[in-house]
Amino acid sequence: MGPFEFPEVAGSAQKRSPSRFAQSTIDKLFEFSPDAILITDGSGVVRDANPRTLEMFGYAPDELIGNPIEMLVPQRFRGAHPRHRENYHAHPRARQMGAALNLFGLRKNGTEFPVDIMLKPVQTDSGAAVVSFIRDVSEQREAQENLRQNDLRLRNILESIGDYAIYLLDRDGHILTWNPGAQRIKGYTPDEILGLHFSRFFTSEDQASGHPADLLRRAALHGRVEEEGWRVRKDGSRFWANTVLTAIRDSTGAVTGFSKVTRDVTERKQAQEAMIAELSSVLLANVDIRKVLGAFSASMRHVIPHDAATLALFDEATGKLRVQFLSAAGEPDPLQQEVLLDANASPSGQAFRTRRPILLNRIDRWPFARESVKHLTDLGLVSGIWVPLLHRERTLGALMVGSRQENAFKEHDAELLGQIAGQVAMAVNNALAFKRIAELRDRLNQEKQYLEDEINLEHRFEDIVGESTGLRNVLRQIETVAPTDATVLIQGETGTGKELLARAIHRLSPRADRTFIKLNCAAIPAGLIESELFGHEKGAFTGAIARKIGRLELAHEGTLFLDEIGELPLELQPKLLRALQEREIERLGGTRPIPVNVRLIAATNRDLARMVAEKQFRSDLFYRLKVFPVFAPPLRERAGDIPVLVRHFVTRHSRRMGKSIETIPPEAMQALCRWKWPGNIRELENFLERAVILSRGSVLHVPLVELEDVDEDEPEEETAANPTLHAAEREHIVRALREAKGMIGGVNGAAARLGLKRTTLNSKIKKLGIERSEYM
Repeated sequence: MGPFEFPEVAGSAQKRSPSRFAQSTIDKLFEFSPDAILITDGSGVVRDANPRTLEMFGYAPDELIGNPIEMLVPQRFRGAHPRHRENYHAHPRARQMGAALNLFGLRKNGTEFPVDIMLKPVQTDSGAAVVSFIRDVSEQREAQENLRQNDLRLRNILESIGDYAIYLLDRDGHILTWNPGAQRIKGYTPDEILGLHFSRFFTSEDQASGHPADLLRRAALHGRVEEEGWRVRKDGSRFWANTVLTAIRDSTGAVTGFSKVTRDVTERKQAQEAMIAELSSVLLANVDIRKVLGAFSASMRHVIPHDAATLALFDEATGKLRVQFLSAAGEPDPLQQEVLLDANASPSGQAFRTRRPILLNRIDRWPFARESVKHLTDLGLVSGIWVPLLHRERTLGALMVGSRQENAFKEHDAELLGQIAGQVAMAVNNALAFKRIAELRDRLNQEKQYLEDEINLEHRFEDIVGESTGLRNVLRQIETVAPTDATVLIQGETGTGKELLARAIHRLSPRADRTFIKLNCAAIPAGLIESELFGHEKGAFTGAIARKIGRLELAHEGTLFLDEIGELPLELQPKLLRALQEREIERLGGTRPIPVNVRLIAATNRDLARMVAEKQFRSDLFYRLKVFPVFAPPLRERAGDIPVLVRHFVTRHSRRMGKSIETIPPEAMQALCRWKWPGNIRELENFLERAVILSRGSVLHVPLVELEDVDEDEPEEETAANPTLHAAEREHIVRALREAKGMIGGVNGAAARLGLKRTTLNSKIKKLGIERSEYM
């Protein structure tokens, strides 16, 4: 009797049995189900279990069958389990367990893991029984937790801004999040406001006219709506607010919600209101401090007459001040050229360092180098004032106004400019904060997309299958280099599993909890690969309709895997080398350096040393990549692994296709082991998938006619037949000889380390021209 072959339900008017075909299908589902299936009687004793159950919980059949199911339940839940079973038998029905519960299973080794459970009651001649379907959801829970952590990080950043009410709405306008700034401005605590409609912040007149709903409609239509008007606090008082409502869309363009930014500008002066409004408008569209403060300079000219104004911001990466012109009277447009100044040898630098204003009636008499004021004197400026930008004990830079008149400014002008600089510093700080939020939001959104894709992505780390000495040596190398941040160059023929090795390095590294980003240099047109690697700003080139974060930036603090690195265009190689050495990049169309901290793993099936000699690959990048080379051995050098790989791939594909293949003919296995597999593991897997498709019964049908007969003792093909791997294979053999101290044969010899016959290795040493002096 099969596992699902039960007697009829008691009380049936007519006995019916499933057909042999149906019974066979049910038995195969039981045998090959990816979920654990348990059958228990009314007292909770396990009567049968499929192979997946034994694999999932780690028990042998005789250890599990005949014992209480409570042995699979964690200790903290066992006391209540019999009561739950009694309740279930009192009201038997198909029931999903786990959709809203955190259920756990207990393995034989004492470890716990999250599960989802489906219960199905059946009635047998022996009494009531229950079929339990158990699914291990560890990977899904882990991916969901990573998504939750990313969302939490973004929320923490938003909550750290106290001067703005920043919160999210759903599609209908109900409040989803609430930051401290919102609580301070509007008076509601999160418990009081979450879930309520945002229309309660509007005056009764606005509510009656349908203004809140109209705002949502316009934001959905135009993407963003900014306005000023009266708003109402919790206590009923009113304040004049500047608000920005932005639509949030999914990948299909559908509106999923809104973000809202509100500021209380009731007590601000009109000029300051205009400046901050312009700042908010520009920042939320495309952060440009120069444009914002250019408008501010225009209004400031009414208070302190001047001919030009500059803003100097300290750049921690370079240790210099970046100076931008805010306006220049008499010029058609503000100057766009940015100037870098020494923070120790310029008026801006002195104001920045001393945190005190500097007043010069004659700029050309400044005691330091003329180059530090040349950008001013070239405009004909004669006198000027420099004041530090101070914000909450931080010095951000310096603000300067200049005049073409000598002695144009007095002490009271410096005092007034110092007061204005406080407002400018706040605007600059907020601008930088918004810029960081926008960049981090974009990056987290893309990381979130990657993590969502990874929930159902088959990583196949376990697919590094094999027991040969050569493969074990490679895995030992991976274990050695993975904990470091060293660049790894994986060399090997096509189909040898280089990406699996790269993923294994990432998984074993300290960066395992960060993102693994991959880019195939051969799969992207040469004209687009620069944008893919470094990203681009909106409008950087035709078709760049939005800012794009590149793979290097997306892999920040994680791992970047560049496959087919030999196909990277020669003109891009210096830029990649600089990014690796300086740990910073610039997006296409951007001017600001972006720090990146990535661990690079590269892979190639080409002979990079030969490409360097032929001027097809830069030598400096080659030596930067070759910090720790790893050679993925071809399958012909892992002949002992072929039987294991054959069984592995046949099991995988037969299970996926719903077939039961139990036998591999000996002659077929011998032919598979003799074939040299020029396409390596990928060719072997594709060949076996085709064989599974062709098989009709339980015996694997191998199309032997596709395999050429190869004498087992035939010498290996000349390495020159595959010249692209000549240098990599030579280096791999020399390293093995050094590790074996020149010994070729024996248990610890180089041949055993490489998984080769001694005669084969001797032949390779001769063909590759390896001298004894190279490894002794």
